[in-house]
Amino acid sequence: MIPTAEHGVGVRFSRGASAMVSYGPTGAVMLIPVRYNSASKLYFAIAAFNSSATPVNLGAEDVRIYMDGTRPLRVQDFNYLRQESKRAAEREMAAAWVSAGLEGYLAYQAAENHPRRTEIAFRRVSGELYMSRTLIEMQLRQAIAERGRLVLQTTTVDPGSRTGGFIFADQVAVPDGIIRPMTVEVNFGGYPHQFTINLASSATDAEVPTNIPAVPAQRMQAMQRTPETWHFRDGPPPSKVDGMAVID
Repeated sequence: MIPTAEHGVGVRFSRGASAMVSYGPTGAVMLIPVRYNSASKLYFAIAAFNSSATPVNLGAEDVRIYMDGTRPLRVQDFNYLRQESKRAAEREMAAAWVSAGLEGYLAYQAAENHPRRTEIAFRRVSGELYMSRTLIEMQLRQAIAERGRLVLQTTTVDPGSRTGGFIFADQVAVPDGIIRPMTVEVNFGGYPHQFTINLASSATDAEVPTNIPAVPAQRMQAMQRTPETWHFRDGPPPSKVDGMAVID
């Protein structure tokens, strides 16, 4: 993800990681591209600071993503990710039924001459399914709780306050040698903040533009110093394979 200076956006770099900042009449919006996570989703960290005199609502419904200038890319909000986690749990439960049935059948075969052969098989099936179901339900609760903690959800930003969260989308294919522009538009208080990012594979020779205006550390930290968003001592931290750590 290569940031650009289009639409008057400033960028602060820290060892290759970038934080893009746009200023408008109601405040400032910061976008941190975080590439892909372990689930192969494209995602960003978004934070907004309200410098106006009136409250402003901000949520996933205020974010639009466009590929190649015009083609919309679906923003996966909290409800979408929650349903996706439930569908994954349902598939795991179906697999658990099959696995439990197989364990019961093997137990029934092994107890060929045992007088309580059927009971042994039933107990094996019940125990296997109970353990699988308990684990799946626990993982589902953890996944939904994590989504709720990280994903940008509709929040009223009072004057002088901030909010933030992650925005997810499906992975985008970028062939070698090709650079694809992506625009992330955040409507904050009726003003569209637009961030243009060039997507390129690691095998493509694509350099960061040299005309990007830098954002002072003091201004960046003023947006980040809050328990609800991100606070770093000197700009954003370097990107990690599985996303960006949220730290105090």
